[in-house]
Amino acid sequence: MSYQSQITFLYFDDLSAGKYFFETVLKLKKVYEPDWAAVYKVAQAAYIGAVDAKKGSISSIQRGGALVSLTVDDVMPYYKRLQNEPQVDQLSAIRVFEDIGIKSFFFDGPNGYHFEIQQFISDEFDFSNPK
Repeated sequence: MSYQSQITFLYFDDLSAGKYFFETVLKLKKVYEPDWAAVYKVAQAAYIGAVDAKKGSISSIQRGGALVSLTVDDVMPYYKRLQNEPQVDQLSAIRVFEDIGIKSFFFDGPNGYHFEIQQFISDEFDFSNPK
C-alpha cells in the first residue's frame, strides 16, 4: 500500500467560522471548496478541511477530541501573531519538550478543536525530513 497524501476533516457548526480560522488565523491556502466544505493545503501533500457539520459525510456530535499539530521552522512569529487573534482561545506559553525534541505552544480554535504549532529543535526527532 502506498498513500499519496493526507487530509484531516474537522466538522464545524458554523462553517464560515472554520473557513475564517483556516484562511485568516492560520493563513492556509484554500485548494478546493464545494458548498459544504473547504480544503486547505498545509504542506506538500498534507491538507486540512473544514466541513459543515449539518452536511458532512459522517455524523459528528462530539468535537475537539483531536490535536492538530502544525510544524514550522520557528514558532515565535506564529506565537506573536496569534496572541492578539480573537478566534484563538487558551493560548499556552511556549514550552520545550527535550525528550521529543520540540518546542511548541497550544491553543483552541472554533468548535473546541485543539491546535499546536511545533518546531523541531533536534534533528534526531524530526521525522518530517527523513535522512
